[in-house]
Amino acid sequence: MDSTQLVVRRDRLAEHEIATTPRGPLAPGDAELHVDLFGFTANNVTYALRGESHLYWRFFPEARPGWGRIPVWGFGTVVRSAAEGVSVGERFYGYFPMASHLVIQPRRVDAAGLFDGAPHRRDLGTIYNHYLRTTRDPSYHPDTEPQQVVLRPLFATSFFIADYLREYGFFDAEVVVISSASSKLACGIAFALAADARRDRRKVIGLTSERNAAVVNRLGLFDRVVLYPDVATLSTTRRAVYVDIAGSPGLRTQIHAHLGGALRHSLIVGATHQNVQAPVALPGPEPVPFFVPVWIKQRNQQWTPEGVRRRVSEGWRAFVAAMLDPARGWMTVVTSAGPAAAARAYADVVTGRARPDQGHVLSL
Repeated sequence: MDSTQLVVRRDRLAEHEIATTPRGPLAPGDAELHVDLFGFTANNVTYALRGESHLYWRFFPEARPGWGRIPVWGFGTVVRSAAEGVSVGERFYGYFPMASHLVIQPRRVDAAGLFDGAPHRRDLGTIYNHYLRTTRDPSYHPDTEPQQVVLRPLFATSFFIADYLREYGFFDAEVVVISSASSKLACGIAFALAADARRDRRKVIGLTSERNAAVVNRLGLFDRVVLYPDVATLSTTRRAVYVDIAGSPGLRTQIHAHLGGALRHSLIVGATHQNVQAPVALPGPEPVPFFVPVWIKQRNQQWTPEGVRRRVSEGWRAFVAAMLDPARGWMTVVTSAGPAAAARAYADVVTGRARPDQGHVLSL
C-alpha cells in the first residue's frame, strides 16, 4: 500500500494534486503512523499563506520545487514501529501532513507522548513536534474526535489570545473588536472572553461580511456584530483593541484610520482573506503579530507545561460542550473520506465556498 498525499502549489493554493509514494522499510528508531483523520479550516490556509515566513513548509517537505504539504492537526495510529517505547496500535494527537501516513523519529518518549526528532524539524516550534498519547491526554475524549481535529488547535490559539489580552489589562481598552467573526478562531476568542463576565468583561464586537452575518448573529457570542462596510459606525469615544484575524491590509488601515487615538492595541493573528501585502505605516499603534508558540513558552515557564495543559483542557471541555449543544447549533461536522472527497473539501475551504458553520474533517 502506497502513501497518499494532497500537495499544493505554494504560490497558488487553489492548485492542488493527489500524489502517491511508496512506503519503504523503516529505519531503526523510526515509527510510522496512519493518519486516521484531520481537520481543515481557514487556520490551515493561514499556515500555507505564512509558510515561508513562519517555516510551515519545512515540517513536511515536498521534493518538487514550488509545491508543498500543508500541516494539519489530527489523530494517527502507529502501524509500524522500530522505535523503543512506541507500540503498534497506539494513537496520538498531533501535527500531520495532509496524507495517509507519516514516518517520524520518536525522541523524548514518555508516558505523555513523544517528540519527532527528524533533523528537518529540530529547529521548528516545539508544540508542533509534540505528539500526545490519547490515553494520557487530558483534553481527549473518544466521542469528540471530529470536533477535536477541527476546533482544538483553534481553541488553543483562542485561549492564549484571550489570556494575552487579560495579562496586559486589555491595554486599557473598553471594547475588543475582532475581524473575521465567522471564523472558528474568532468564535473561540469570544467564547474565552465570555468567561470574564463576572470580572467587568469588555464588550466584544465581531466584524463580518453580509454573507456570514446571519450565522454570526445566531451564535450569540458577540455583544455586537458589524458588517465590514459599516466599520465607520464603531464608536471613536470608547477605547478599543483590534484583533485582526482577517489579515486584510485594507480593513486594518480602515480600522486604524477610523478609531484613531481610541485604538490602544492592534494584534495580527490570522490571514483568512488571503491578500497578504507588505505592511504600510498606519495611524495609531503599530500592529503586533501574535505567535502562539512564543506565548506558550512564556506560560510554560510561569505555569509549567502540565499547568498549561490543565488550564487549556478545562477551557476546551467547556467550549466543546457548548459546541455540541444541539440547542445552539454552532457547528455541523462534514466528513470527507478518500482522496477525491478530501480534495473537493480542500477546494471549498481555500476558495471560501465552505460555510462558516461547518467543520471539515478529512482523511486520505
